[in-house]
Amino acid sequence: GFNVKGGAYDSVFFQNANHSVRASDAFMRAVEQDGPWESRAVVDGQVMGRYQARDLMRQISESAWLCGDPGMQFDTTVNEWHTCPNSDRINASNPCSEYMFLDDSACNLASINLMRFVDARGEFDVEAFRAAVRVFVTAQEIIVGSASYPTKAIERNSFDYRPLGLGYANLGALLMSRGLPYDSDAGRAYAAGITALMTGEAYAQSARIARDQGGPFTGFEKNRTPFLRVMRKHRDALRDINAAYVPANLRDAAQQAWDEAVEIGEEHGYRNAQATVL
Repeated sequence: GFNVKGGAYDSVFFQNANHSVRASDAFMRAVEQDGPWESRAVVDGQVMGRYQARDLMRQISESAWLCGDPGMQFDTTVNEWHTCPNSDRINASNPCSEYMFLDDSACNLASINLMRFVDARGEFDVEAFRAAVRVFVTAQEIIVGSASYPTKAIERNSFDYRPLGLGYANLGALLMSRGLPYDSDAGRAYAAGITALMTGEAYAQSARIARDQGGPFTGFEKNRTPFLRVMRKHRDALRDINAAYVPANLRDAAQQAWDEAVEIGEEHGYRNAQATVL
C-alpha cells in the first residue's frame, strides 16, 4: 500500500531497497491465457497458494506504476542467455538487478558517459567509443585480482570467473541530442546499436586478453559450448535491429566487433565470464 494506514511506507522495512519479481515463460503464458498460477515454497516446492496469473500481473503492474517496485526479471530468458549454465543457473541478481550471474559472485561495475563521444557535428564518435570500451575492460580486468571481497566464496568465484560489468550512462541525453524520442522505434533501435557495439567490443577485448595475457577464466572450458552459443546468439541478434534507424558506421562497427568476439573467442576463449551489464 502507498500512503495508506498499515502500508509499506508506515515503516522503514520496505524503504531504501529494490524489489524484483522473477517471472518464467510459463507464468507469462498463463497471463496471456488467463490461466491459474501456483506459488511454491522455495525449499521443498510445496504449493503455497493458487491465483489467477492475470490478477498477479495486474498487481505487479499497478505497484510498479505507483512506486517503481517491483522490477521484473524474466527468468527463462535470463538463463537462456547465461554464459556459464554448466556451473549453475542464475537464481537472482544484485539489488539493482543489472548484475545477473552465479550465486556468491561479485562484479566490477563501470559506466561510460555516452555524451562524451558526441562530436562538434553532433555525431557519435564510434571509433573513440570502441577504444574507450577496450580501455575500460582492460582496467576492470586488472582490478579483479586487486580487489577485496566480503566472503571466501565470493572471492573464489570472482577469481575463477572474473565477471565484469561495463555499462553506459546518459542514453536519454544522447537520444535527445539526436532528436529521437526515448519511447520510439527509432530511439530503441539506436540504443540497441550502441548496446550491441559496446557488448561486442567488450567481449572481443576479453578474448584478446585471454589470447595475450594468461588464457581464459578458470571456468571457461567447463562452459565452452554454452558460452560460445550465447556469443553467437548475440551476434545473430544484430539482425533484429531496425537498420533504418541506425547509422551505417555504427551498424558496421557492431558487426565487426561481434565477428571478432566470436572468432577470437572460439580459438582462445574469454578472460571474463561476463563483460557488460545494462
